[in-house]
Amino acid sequence: LDLLRKEKRFIVVEFWSPGCSVCKEVEPEVLKAQKELGPDTLFMRINTDHNTQLASRYQITGTPTFVYFCKGDKIGGAVGYINATVLRNTVKDLIRHSASCPPGKRVSYEMDGYG
Repeated sequence: LDLLRKEKRFIVVEFWSPGCSVCKEVEPEVLKAQKELGPDTLFMRINTDHNTQLASRYQITGTPTFVYFCKGDKIGGAVGYINATVLRNTVKDLIRHSASCPPGKRVSYEMDGYG
């Protein structure tokens, strides 16, 4: 939690669980997006079975759930399978707005997986 507040880079947190088959399917896509986005974006994985309080704090009700943070603030998210292209483009779009996301400002982003 301290890392989320102190980190200056854009953060993508994937909440996952060991029994989640979609989490296993999406892992190569996340790794591909991570490689494409490079060191300007920090990717983290949080096991919801071992971090129930954190999952509750961010209202995680299913896995995988991706939560996007800008300067320590949650600014968006997506639930379910997401391919590398959609994840990369979503993060790039949110990063463009990161300079203008002061504490409390939420970036609205409709995630439909199409187009």
